[in-house]
Amino acid sequence: MSRPIRNHEILSAVFAKMDATAMAVAMGSLCSLLLFLATAVLLMQASPENYPVGQHLSDLTDYLPGYSVDWTGAFVGACYGFLLGGLAGFFAAVYWNLTHYFALGVMLISSAQLAD
Repeated sequence: MSRPIRNHEILSAVFAKMDATAMAVAMGSLCSLLLFLATAVLLMQASPENYPVGQHLSDLTDYLPGYSVDWTGAFVGACYGFLLGGLAGFFAAVYWNLTHYFALGVMLISSAQLAD
């Protein structure tokens, strides 16, 4: 004899928890790749001698110590991208989970009040 599915089980499945570790790794990898590619594309373009390459991207040196628009800076930027993207992904997943737990709790409380 199977037991009936209760409303809170359905709501728990609809509001599934986001894995914070997986989101941190995914966002970190994406940001790392984007910052590395942005730097690498600038470095691979042909430019005249003594022409400043990546003026706007070099502004990141104010916020990311050790970063510069060269090949070493591309790898340093990839590390910073992974760190900052990972932090952003982790906090986004935690925020997502908290808001969904709150919404699920409100729905369960209101359904319990309606049942009384």
